Amino acid sequence: MRRHSGRKNGSMSTKSSDAALLVQHAEQRLGVHFQERSLLLEALTHRSYVYETPVSGERYNERLEFLGDAILAFLSAESLFRSYPVLSEGELTDARAALVKTQTLAGFARSLELGTFLRLGKGEERTGGRERDPILAAAFEALLAAIYLDGGLEEVRRFLLPILEAAAKRIVSQPHFKDDKSLFQELAQAEVGLTPTYRVVKEEGPSHHRLFSVEVLLGEQVAGRGQGRNKQSAEQEAARLALEASGWL
Repeated sequence: MRRHSGRKNGSMSTKSSDAALLVQHAEQRLGVHFQERSLLLEALTHRSYVYETPVSGERYNERLEFLGDAILAFLSAESLFRSYPVLSEGELTDARAALVKTQTLAGFARSLELGTFLRLGKGEERTGGRERDPILAAAFEALLAAIYLDGGLEEVRRFLLPILEAAAKRIVSQPHFKDDKSLFQELAQAEVGLTPTYRVVKEEGPSHHRLFSVEVLLGEQVAGRGQGRNKQSAEQEAARLALEASGWL
């Protein structure tokens, strides 16, 4: 009985040591020092890891993602407002939508090598979870929330604004920087005289973590199909794929 207890304690100690090393390496790569390192560990933890590795008190990053999404929305709007005084309200809205969409956030995460630090379940790992845009975007938002809770809004600004400003400059310099859904509608009406429509074809997962599959149609023809954590993001993904398939860009 004591031998079994010893093995269990040893396993728990190993996991704790591995987590501490992971956080240390992540801090070095991100250039952020955490007073409360458990926040960073939580931001890097996907729900699949917690479900497959039940440890008392272990938390995954979805609550942090919720908070990080709000922080990102505010700081991206503030940055665009201050940096581009000549843009209209509509142009600012389109630029922000392009700046905070899943694909862009996943790109931010890749530039930080965030995927290498994620704690994923074995199943998610096998199916390429470290490279999936929704998982990377969620982890990036969770990271922002962790930085905010640990160091405050100014610390988030220090970390985030250089990333946002570089991306915003690229977005605003493009001839079309509208969000994918708006741009697809504009081009579809101009090119074929049709207004795209969207329909949900599948909903998967528990109510608090749904995955929506959406098709965008031109008339009766399916022009693209996308997935997202809500209908809006799934529609944007469907529009983006339709734009790529149409060759209108």
